[in-house]
Amino acid sequence: MSFIIIAAGLAFLYLLLQLFYLYHWSKTDPVIVPKEFIPGTPLSIVMVAHNEEKTIEKCLRGILAQRYPASLFEIIVVDDRSTDATVSIIQKINSSQIKLFELTDYPGSIHQKAFKKSGIELGVNNAGNDWIIVTDADCTHHPDWLKTIAYAKELSKADFITGPIEKKGAENFLDKMQEMENLAFMVLTAAGIRSGLHDIANGANMSFSKKIYLEIKGFEGNYEYASGDDMFLIEKMRKHENARIGFLKSPTAMVRTSTKKSWNALIQQRLRWARKNRGLKNPLISTIWGFVGLYHLAMIASLILPLVSAVSLLPFIILFITKWIIDFMIIQNASFFFHRRPFQGNTILLQFLYTFYVLRMGWSLLTGKKGDW
Repeated sequence: MSFIIIAAGLAFLYLLLQLFYLYHWSKTDPVIVPKEFIPGTPLSIVMVAHNEEKTIEKCLRGILAQRYPASLFEIIVVDDRSTDATVSIIQKINSSQIKLFELTDYPGSIHQKAFKKSGIELGVNNAGNDWIIVTDADCTHHPDWLKTIAYAKELSKADFITGPIEKKGAENFLDKMQEMENLAFMVLTAAGIRSGLHDIANGANMSFSKKIYLEIKGFEGNYEYASGDDMFLIEKMRKHENARIGFLKSPTAMVRTSTKKSWNALIQQRLRWARKNRGLKNPLISTIWGFVGLYHLAMIASLILPLVSAVSLLPFIILFITKWIIDFMIIQNASFFFHRRPFQGNTILLQFLYTFYVLRMGWSLLTGKKGDW
């Protein structure tokens, strides 16, 4: 009976948390750019590239082809010690809108362990415009990406905006699980920002005022972490007395990136992301991740125990059904908004796969394994 009560309690807390997110997601106003909108905001796109010869040409040519006045934006690419053909590919494009900097040419700007942060700082310091957009060299962008960001900036007068990310890959279950996780993550990101519960950003799609960035001294104080340029920056922005933060809820603001192709690559990336949470001032994010991990652990335990002892299967049924229903609502809501294909019957199998992923992540963290980079 006590196990049933514990399961019911965990299910109730999980339900409340996810309904909270779903409510604030629904209250986050979507951004729709009017056809008559004429952009007037000068933009500086900053991109740090490390061995991106396979993706950077497509990425840059896609940005150059944006439906945005060419006279109003520049692209600043900072090469981070690439050993492949990244630099030569950039030079081959030969566009006056692209400014290339090699990080090794600026040793005074390099912070050991924090090469990406160093690259972003170098790019921002050399940007000719106040509104900075940061993205990654392995991404592709909606043709109206810049226009949507500029419209949202002019409409909201925000100082920091983070936008949506789309994970795309093949049709196997590992890819689908990452896509499902990412859709839920967009809901959490938007809801957290709107409610003020917590701030999450993604370095592949964030934009901000250079003026405010300089006032908060960029990434100063966070150089000991290899990643976290997005999370540390939005956290510092939130503490600025006049800064306004928003989530760009729009399909046309979408940035697409590929899923990880193996379990090992996925776990390594997530471990790197998890490590940066230690440096965040708001412990609530780590607390929520910990609760989600505990929920999955309880769900697996409640499935295994009836197989080895005379314990009811009811706790598992309570935990699983609660999680499946509310997660399904969140994922389908996000799928519909971003014009993605519904997951339909796959969600049950993906729930079990995701549980395995969460527990493996937790074990890796407990055993002290480090991420990539």
